[in-house]
Amino acid sequence: MNNLSFKLITVFFFMSAQFVAKAQLLNELKTSFNNYNQNVFQEKIFVHTDKEQYLTGEILWFKVYNVDAVTKKLNDLSKVCYIELLDEKNKPVLQSKIALVAGMGNGSLYIPKALLNGSYTFRAYTNWMKNFETNLFFEKKITILNSLNSLVKSSPKTEIDLQFFPEGGEMIEGIQTNVGFKATNSFGNGVDVRGAVVNQKNDTVARFKSFKFGIGKFSFTPLPNQTYRVVAVVKKEIINEQFPVAKKQGYSLSLNDGERITLDVATNLQANKVYLMVHNNRKINIAETATILEGKASFAINKSKLGDGLSFLTIFNESGQPVCERLYFKRLSSKLKIDANPSFTSYNVRKPVDVNFSIKNEKGDPITANISIAVRRIDSLQGMDQSDILSYLFLSSEVKGNIESPGYYFANETQESNEALDNLLITQGWRRFSWNVVRKNQSPSLQFLPEVNGHLITGKIKSKDGASIKNAALYLSIPKVSNQFYQSTADENGNFVFNTKDINGVNEIVVEAIDTTAIISVLSPFSEKYSHLSSYDITPNEKEFNETQFYSLATQIQNTYSADRLNQFSQLVVDTAMFYGTPFKTYRLNNYTRFRTLEETMREYVTQTFITKGSEYQIRLLGKDVSLNGNPLVLLDGVPYFNMNKVMKIDPYKIERLEIIPEKYYLGSGVYEGILSFFSFKPNLSSIEINANAIVLDYEGIQQQREFYSPAYSSAQEINSRIPDFRNVLYWAPFVGVDKDGKGQVKFYTSNFAGTYIGTINGLSADGTPGVGSFLFQVRDETKQKP
Repeated sequence: MNNLSFKLITVFFFMSAQFVAKAQLLNELKTSFNNYNQNVFQEKIFVHTDKEQYLTGEILWFKVYNVDAVTKKLNDLSKVCYIELLDEKNKPVLQSKIALVAGMGNGSLYIPKALLNGSYTFRAYTNWMKNFETNLFFEKKITILNSLNSLVKSSPKTEIDLQFFPEGGEMIEGIQTNVGFKATNSFGNGVDVRGAVVNQKNDTVARFKSFKFGIGKFSFTPLPNQTYRVVAVVKKEIINEQFPVAKKQGYSLSLNDGERITLDVATNLQANKVYLMVHNNRKINIAETATILEGKASFAINKSKLGDGLSFLTIFNESGQPVCERLYFKRLSSKLKIDANPSFTSYNVRKPVDVNFSIKNEKGDPITANISIAVRRIDSLQGMDQSDILSYLFLSSEVKGNIESPGYYFANETQESNEALDNLLITQGWRRFSWNVVRKNQSPSLQFLPEVNGHLITGKIKSKDGASIKNAALYLSIPKVSNQFYQSTADENGNFVFNTKDINGVNEIVVEAIDTTAIISVLSPFSEKYSHLSSYDITPNEKEFNETQFYSLATQIQNTYSADRLNQFSQLVVDTAMFYGTPFKTYRLNNYTRFRTLEETMREYVTQTFITKGSEYQIRLLGKDVSLNGNPLVLLDGVPYFNMNKVMKIDPYKIERLEIIPEKYYLGSGVYEGILSFFSFKPNLSSIEINANAIVLDYEGIQQQREFYSPAYSSAQEINSRIPDFRNVLYWAPFVGVDKDGKGQVKFYTSNFAGTYIGTINGLSADGTPGVGSFLFQVRDETKQKP
């Protein structure tokens, strides 16, 4: 073999090894990504609230949409949604549980008069979502004003927060970088800003000016061994602060959006290759390699390969470590078009408003959808902007931090909104997962089960010395609703779970074990982990102060004259059948001769029982063909009795009836030698002898649904009624009928509150396509009636 042939073979094998290593790294990244996402089903919740600013004494109305995080289709996995209102210290001030049916539910929260002024966090999640980071919960800011709580006029504060975000994540010395920035005030809203970056000699090296919502970007090249300052102006306020320090070495990224996307990578490290992974909606769209020449590499991306919505572009080095990240938004090819129009643009007070609406898909074809509608007044406290299902599912839920007016980026797709959206994505991080976590090939610890039937009531059982009691049998009963009885067996760590169903309202529950020395604890189902949404100052300016006083008086009048109507609740449909179904025999004791003791009563005419008396009573049920071999499960108003001596002490004069199941009964992991179920005339937990170790607590089940009060002024007498009507929310409907042609209509009446009103519509079709709509109208008050 000559020398040239040897060199060629060496080069061939070297290049082959490089190709194999490159392919191997991309395959490893793909495998890790796919394994993580295939093993982790995630839900996503959006909540439509009637408005986002409330006075104490008002009612917050809401509808929950629970969807598959990937397909956006309504998801029927979870049957319970947890709702919380948190103060600025993340302390829950209101908590509730909402039933989910086919992925939807609705409810209300009465804002207590004792709440202080502040920005509160409204959040919603399922038990399954507690397995993941809290920033995947639905969260949004709710402002609450209490006119009686130090509500004083003030001048707006001018505290400005100015932050900088290098595109791709890092600024590197000697490499030109696009730098995003965001300026916000003490309310968390963007403010116009202009300024410059100056070096140590006070020479200006870059200038910048915000484009939209206080956000913008500029190009900058940090020089080695140099530090920089920022001098900026917001209105009349001067900001003079240190500019972020660039790293000595690393990678920089720049995205240029044209017919194709160009992704330029620059580095001052000794490196040969970089790798690009692009994923969207938990699917890898692109996996490519680029060679670094003179510190630069480039990728050309065909947009047709990208999915709709947010794509996540990540650059990896040759060790497989993520070194740069960028977000890109591809405009949606499909969204619902919801058109809504009131019959008139202006109405007098106490007049009917008819609103017709239609829903179409992107092709213009009629389509049905699940929709919710709220109609509220626009004022200085709350303008037209409000979170919506479209911008939340595709934007707000995917990136970190608060997004001001997210609906703006979807309302009109113009060059301005496209540029503003790209600026936003430079300044926002993404929240779904970390590549460092994905590459470890570790699925999240799934500690919390999905609630596929109803509440999962969990807890722990220990001995007196604190040791977990494994395999212990535990029982849960609800004396008020004696048809519900549950059994659970503790695992090896003493943890137990009761899979319950149809627990509505507040009930007294009893959890106990046969072991009377055990210590039982029941855990709260609400998450004790919190994200960190920034709070903001809500002290009103003079105009807002006057508006608040006006609203406060109106709310007090409304609550005084309409208290009964505001506290009407829907009747719950409750299954009253016992968990064991139809009994074999029912004895109504008043139909028989009454005896002084239960033993005499049962011996005399309860023919399905055989009682023996020794040191302890024994009860055997006589089945159809054979006698059962042990004591039956004995219940008094749904509470179990394990000691037959205690059973015989029950006062028969307080018993209305006895139901018998004279055959083996299987419940969960338990097998019972039949059932004896006693019912009192007046069920009362205080009259039931329960074990000393039993836990008795008030447990709040599914919230009873309040009915939205919307008066009808259909007669002259009603129109001329002197009862005041100062509603600022005229209409709320969590479920609105839509016919097969995608059309529907709603009707409501104006109040005595003049002003501009906006109707907001959120909708979601069966195939997971969201959409929003709105309509405006005026209400004029010719009578000039005021609170």
